[in-house]
Amino acid sequence: MSASGESLGGMRGKGLSIALLLFISTLVGYLTRVNISVALPFIGEAYAWNSYESGLYGGILLGMFLVGYGFSNIFLAPIIDRIGPRRTLISIMVIWSVITFFTGVIGLLLGLFILFRLILGLSEGPLFPSDSKITREWFDQRTRTKVNSLYFGALYASNLLAAVLLVPLILVTSWPFAFYSVGIAGLVLALILYFTMKDTPKGNYPRQKVEFRKQMHRSIDSLRETFKIKGIGVLAFSDIMTNLAWWGLSLWLPTYLIVAKGFTDTDLVWAASLPYVGGLAGLFIGSSVSARTGRLVEVAIVFGVLSGLFIFLVIPAVDFAVIILFLAFVFFFIAIMQPNQFSLLQDVCPEDLVGGATGFLNGISVGLGVLGPIIVGLAVAMTGAYTLGLVMLAIFQIISGVTMIFFRKYHRPEHVHVQLYEHGP
Repeated sequence: MSASGESLGGMRGKGLSIALLLFISTLVGYLTRVNISVALPFIGEAYAWNSYESGLYGGILLGMFLVGYGFSNIFLAPIIDRIGPRRTLISIMVIWSVITFFTGVIGLLLGLFILFRLILGLSEGPLFPSDSKITREWFDQRTRTKVNSLYFGALYASNLLAAVLLVPLILVTSWPFAFYSVGIAGLVLALILYFTMKDTPKGNYPRQKVEFRKQMHRSIDSLRETFKIKGIGVLAFSDIMTNLAWWGLSLWLPTYLIVAKGFTDTDLVWAASLPYVGGLAGLFIGSSVSARTGRLVEVAIVFGVLSGLFIFLVIPAVDFAVIILFLAFVFFFIAIMQPNQFSLLQDVCPEDLVGGATGFLNGISVGLGVLGPIIVGLAVAMTGAYTLGLVMLAIFQIISGVTMIFFRKYHRPEHVHVQLYEHGP
């Protein structure tokens, strides 16, 4: 149990402010990530792209981010365990804010645009591992799921804010101005973190010089040790299945509602947003149930299976209100999966591996999870309909929940994590 749980008694006082800072940091990070999604049509107009070029170059811009993101999650996240999460979080926030700002400045220089997206991915990779490390340092076992759920809520909030704030801002000004705004917000937040954030309740990690070549060797060693954490394979497989369902559904949702369900462009303003409200509700209720009962594994099993079942119910639904209700339940139940998986990892992982282990879990699951929308696209191409694609996503999500059954032998509420590690910390 962390000292923070004894001194803070959960999310109160300084602990609450730390949790809110994690949420805001993750929210700003996600806005720098998703701003291109809402800006892409306007960028295409500025470049005078035709439909083929929009698909090609838009895919490259989105894909280059994921290349950098996956690499840094696995190979750069272990640096957090050496220099501390505060220093890491502030550094990457400055980098992604500057990159976002100058992405607006470079305008129509496509080559630099692509390069900046790669650097943005590299800088954002350590975000969740930093959040996870701070959560492990500051909060006790029963409180961590609430904290993890809070900053995971930024995923859903960013999708809502991107539509509500960034699109009107772009319409009133321009897409570069939206990038300037998000970049400046990140720099201001980095300054706030510098004066308010600490690595642990006792203070910051000592400053250490990091050489890139030596750090790569340490990252590889950290990766080897991560593989020895009992249950890491179960968590990784379950998380991959969840990401396949999440990315497959979330990225195809607007198109699916229009093409398969008959929604109009005007309908999308509310139809594509309300399911994420269900996700926010799922995070709040799921984390509360997990914290009160301590049954993180069982909650993940039940919620994972129910999420998949509701995907099945979406397929035959024809009434607009019923479709949105079922989708809201899909996101409601899927929302708690990753926060609980992160909490379980924090419980069974040695303290000096939390950053690297979280980076591995997040990197491999997101990296393989982007195959979800590809699978849906291939299913549509082969059958001319979305039914097969959604069936596969539902199966993936049910498998994710059922897989967590195998983690029960590795985790007990308040269990001491060092007993679950083969060689000790």
